[in-house]
Amino acid sequence: MAKAPSGTTSGIRSNNDMVFDLLHSTAPETMELGTEHHYNQYITCCLHKAISSRRVTGNGEIEKMATQADSGRARLKEAYHHLGAHPFSAVEFTLIKIFVDYNAWDTIPDEGDIAVTELAEKIGGSFEVVDRMVTFFIAGKVLESTAPGRIAHTEKSRIYKSDQPLSWLCVHMFNNVFRPLAQLPGFFAKYGLASPQNVRLTPLGLAHGYDDKPAYDIIVADKAVHKGFNKALRELGGMYSLKGVYDFGWLQEGLLATGSGSRAAIVDVGGSHGLALRDAVRNNPFIPAERCVLFDLPEVIENTNKNLEKSPDEVLQKVQKVGGSMFEPYPEAVQGALIYLFRRVLNDFPDEDVVRAFQNVRKTAAPDTRILVIEEMLSPKRIPMNVCLDIALMLAAGKRRNAAMFSELAERAGFRLNGEFKNVASAFDDFSVLEFVVA
Repeated sequence: MAKAPSGTTSGIRSNNDMVFDLLHSTAPETMELGTEHHYNQYITCCLHKAISSRRVTGNGEIEKMATQADSGRARLKEAYHHLGAHPFSAVEFTLIKIFVDYNAWDTIPDEGDIAVTELAEKIGGSFEVVDRMVTFFIAGKVLESTAPGRIAHTEKSRIYKSDQPLSWLCVHMFNNVFRPLAQLPGFFAKYGLASPQNVRLTPLGLAHGYDDKPAYDIIVADKAVHKGFNKALRELGGMYSLKGVYDFGWLQEGLLATGSGSRAAIVDVGGSHGLALRDAVRNNPFIPAERCVLFDLPEVIENTNKNLEKSPDEVLQKVQKVGGSMFEPYPEAVQGALIYLFRRVLNDFPDEDVVRAFQNVRKTAAPDTRILVIEEMLSPKRIPMNVCLDIALMLAAGKRRNAAMFSELAERAGFRLNGEFKNVASAFDDFSVLEFVVA
């Protein structure tokens, strides 16, 4: 006969000793009890056996205890599945990224199927591990099992092929959001529960093994991470066209007033690939590309020039490219421009750095200079994707802001908000153009 563990709490046994003795007599002969956990299993087993054999009747206490046990298991099951959804998503995202790394999504034929053994051989993996990952994807309906040992694409998996935008966005998000998120609890524990205030010390830096290096320098240092970052930027560039959002018409008068002089029309600060300039020039033929300046870090300008050699672009080849930093004195070529454009740049930095960037523009601005800040704004609607990306920016010491927050920072540098021009396209890619003028 099974024996109850000596460590059983008195609260459990003192409820009804007579009932317990009866339950004890119904316990399986082979049950071993050594811990409280085993004891709980033991009680449940006894309850069900006693009820099923109808040996316990009377005031219904046993039936009540059994019902409570079932209810507890149901609650535990619900909680387990609720919590389990989080690691399931994490596992899925990680395995998707691994399949991107090993070109597995491209190896699976777009039509038809492939044997898992063949897939493993082609991507250079062991059958054992590839089969385990494939099994997970089948369970999550990412891949389809066409026959034992064979798989095929679904609409969910095709979007990760290398010619799809989501492929590189996945790499970028994994390296620069997912990995840093795992560092966030440790960062708070060590440095306090507050947003990072220095771009050199961030959860993103810790994720890549650095505790004193800016995010961009970290990304550039790893070729694979940098490639994913650049590809993601290029793919997302088209989402932020100003056509129909901001009217550059006033700029035409400013250009006529300066004739064919050397004054820059638009300086794209931190413009990377120059996609914002290309968008502005293509949609406003009166803006001469030759009077537009792509202003970014020297290594970024060098990389952009290399890309243009491989893939020439009629507009961008005419644009001036100037190396420098928005936190240092501006070179002569970018001083006194009509427009200084910051597209998806300032949200990457903490408040004091944004003020410094504005102050640098103020030092070189002409009376008619305008600043355009193009960013997804922090929405009062608290759209999940919107606030989620705010947390993602925090990992590198940045934040999402609204017009009022940007205005407060700009005013400290001598500018005032002249207007907000909103693009309301969806719950995901809403953005605004904030126009600032000299105060």
